[in-house]
Amino acid sequence: MAYSDPGDAVGGAVITAAWGDAVRADVVESALARVAVKGDIVVATAANVLARLPVGADGSAFIADSGEVTGTIWQIQPAAYVTKTGVTAFGLAAWTSIDFDAETADTDAMHAAAPTPSRLTIPVGGDGWYTFGFFGNAARVGATGSWSIRILKNPGAVVLAQTKVSEGAGVPAFVTLTGGYLFAAADYIEAQYYTADAAITMVANPAFWAIWQRP
Repeated sequence: MAYSDPGDAVGGAVITAAWGDAVRADVVESALARVAVKGDIVVATAANVLARLPVGADGSAFIADSGEVTGTIWQIQPAAYVTKTGVTAFGLAAWTSIDFDAETADTDAMHAAAPTPSRLTIPVGGDGWYTFGFFGNAARVGATGSWSIRILKNPGAVVLAQTKVSEGAGVPAFVTLTGGYLFAAADYIEAQYYTADAAITMVANPAFWAIWQRP
């Protein structure tokens, strides 16, 4: 379309209704006509070229991304915090995933009660850096013992964090294990324990979490 010339007013020309209508048409053409629903944003795709960026999902963040046509994207920010109710009787001499059965928070369905309650899975659109962690403690009846905990990325069985805890008789051994990693959609993490000590059990409500940080 033909755009109005601001110089018409600056140069002392009479501002007519037609000129005002032309200015209004410019605004409508350049921005207002490009938005459709609440939350839409008008962005530049090139010099003097505008486009509509549809509003993102609730809770998503507006991120600069040069790989996108609009140079921007709405990014979901998944987060999950799950626990396991009840005491866990340890299996012996094998790395064993912990099946978590209670969700304190899960913004984007990272955790599923079945068929894989041990996993936190990166959802579609949730690619990026995450911080993750585990907190729990175990108790032993008599003497002393030890147990190990690790956070494993599958597929590929990549160990992202691991520690070993020793404890005295009747004294709970608390452990917090944290880390960070760049994940893609469908990647998942699990918290696994290992012990050769039949007298050790994990106290109720160990916690496992993952929080999106950035692309």
